[in-house]
Amino acid sequence: MAKKLSRHAFTTFWSVHAWAGVIGGLLLYVMFLSGGITLFRRQLAVWEEPLTQQRSSVEQVGLQATLDEGLAAAGTMPEELWFDVPEGGLGAARLLYYSQGEAVTAWVHEGLVPERERLSDFLYDLHYLWHRATGVWLFYVAGLLCVALLLALATGVLIHLKDIVRQFHQFRPDKTRRVLWSDMHKVLGVIGLPFQLLYAYTGAFIVFLGVLVGVFTGPVFGGDAARADLSAWGASFADEPARGTPARGLTLDELMARARAAEPRLVPERLRISHLGLDSGTVDIRGSLEGAPFTRGSVRMRLRAIDGAVLSLDAPGAEGARSDAFRWIYGLHYADFGGATLRILFFVLALATCATILTGNWIWLARREARQERLGNRLLARLTVGFGAGTVVATAALFLVSRAFPFDWGGRGAAEEMTFLGVLVLCIAWALAARDGGRLWSRQLGLAGLLLLPVPALAARWSGAGLFGAGPKLGAVVAVDVALLLAAAALCASAWALRRATSRPEARLLMARRAPPSLAHGGAGLVARRQTASHG
Repeated sequence: MAKKLSRHAFTTFWSVHAWAGVIGGLLLYVMFLSGGITLFRRQLAVWEEPLTQQRSSVEQVGLQATLDEGLAAAGTMPEELWFDVPEGGLGAARLLYYSQGEAVTAWVHEGLVPERERLSDFLYDLHYLWHRATGVWLFYVAGLLCVALLLALATGVLIHLKDIVRQFHQFRPDKTRRVLWSDMHKVLGVIGLPFQLLYAYTGAFIVFLGVLVGVFTGPVFGGDAARADLSAWGASFADEPARGTPARGLTLDELMARARAAEPRLVPERLRISHLGLDSGTVDIRGSLEGAPFTRGSVRMRLRAIDGAVLSLDAPGAEGARSDAFRWIYGLHYADFGGATLRILFFVLALATCATILTGNWIWLARREARQERLGNRLLARLTVGFGAGTVVATAALFLVSRAFPFDWGGRGAAEEMTFLGVLVLCIAWALAARDGGRLWSRQLGLAGLLLLPVPALAARWSGAGLFGAGPKLGAVVAVDVALLLAAAALCASAWALRRATSRPEARLLMARRAPPSLAHGGAGLVARRQTASHG
């Protein structure tokens, strides 16, 4: 039996647990919700872009011919470019380069087709709070939030350790709302504890490892970035050769043959090509190893373009390769194992974590029920609804406009991102202004379900491979359509159930008496509560 904490230790740990959760909870909610969706990023990337649903021509014409086609259409020879190789024989190759200071991303398909859709990339970036407009500082905020989550989890375990077995299964929905929220918070927290620890630790590791290497580069390695890389990663890609003179090098297909000779299991995913056509040219190949777990995107090899010599290799089993622990951290975080079944389980656990965060806020507010007139408590109550339901509405709106906007419209990517942000801001404003806070959840979740409902049918406008398309079906596309329909049905059913529960007279009376006024009825709830007290 676990030893009971002293009153001082319990109070201290509870305060740390509560404050860490409240301060970072809403942003962590957004990170876990968007992160749960991006567990299926590969399927979403195929669903959103019809060019990825076609049989790739790269296998027939070769890598070099595909690159030449793209560069001829671009009309430029960038000093550095990235070349994405189609995965699984499906889709078009993709070029990424800078032209006059502007980033260009385009598919190689009968010339160049500018990238038209960023839904999957936007949600992926959102899960670690990254956007090109805000730069890297929000990315570091995401890392700090992961550290705060670790602190909240550690203190939560300490304050509940003696009762943790009972809290694994104790759920009393027939009790008061405060008891219901408390039970939900504890049950979902205990069930999801390994998942939450995994993502909090690996997330903080991924964000701050590069920072730590940079910090120690000066005092430990005398400012030598290459030596620091060798120590941290086992291979260095820091040294860039100076620009050389024109020279004829090997083709990409010949270089790929040299790479596979050095590592026969290599599955290329992305090529970084520098100084193309010069004797200083290099090609960095990033990929995975066929049949090896936790290697997706983590194998890196640098070849000299002029003769195919291997300049650097970072792969499992190679001399000086980084530790397997590093690959495991990335592989676990990105669910690079277990297939679709594990990703579905992780998605459910991500939703459970979102519910744990929200119920934590409600418990915080319930404990301060007597001080609900304070602006901070009222604001937190409304922001919990605005972010909680609003992020779901904004995500649904993002999916809707991604299929509704003209597909070849150059501004669709920015318009989609502004739609997400605008809808989220409107939902938060709605939550702040609404008189009846208790019904906001049902209304906003119902709205999200209605926005998602037509998306699979609209997707048939651009692709015949989906559930309602007229062409040959593709498993990834059909799966996303089905998932969207199921999500729409679940949201509408949840909204109906919540509306029915809050519309019953006894439920509304119970809410007025026991729920925090700013959660139940806004300012009117506080007035009603005082009137009830004054009349006995």
